[in-house]
Amino acid sequence: ACRALVDELEWEIAQVDPRKTIQMGSFRINPDGSQSVVEVPYARSEAHLTELLERVCEKMRDYGEKLDPSTQRKSYVRVISHDGTKMDLSGVKIDGDVTSSLKFA
Repeated sequence: ACRALVDELEWEIAQVDPRKTIQMGSFRINPDGSQSVVEVPYARSEAHLTELLERVCEKMRDYGEKLDPSTQRKSYVRVISHDGTKMDLSGVKIDGDVTSSLKFA
């Protein structure tokens, strides 16, 4: 479940233009009349990551459960690709119970 979460976040972060920035800083005015404002990359800014975390649970419905035949270990794999390419879904269990348990994990 953690790997699925991190994969989704990393993919979303990679979709942001690396040149895009956001102004961060205090709204306080310094004694000389200036404001302390810093521009940081938007992709990994707190505002962007908070927005991503609010939506990531809904994206878990795009995952299924796969059982490794040699180790009998379960893992979650994406069943719908981000770019629309065909995926190998052999051995993947796509079930409402699986997706809802992952969504609430």
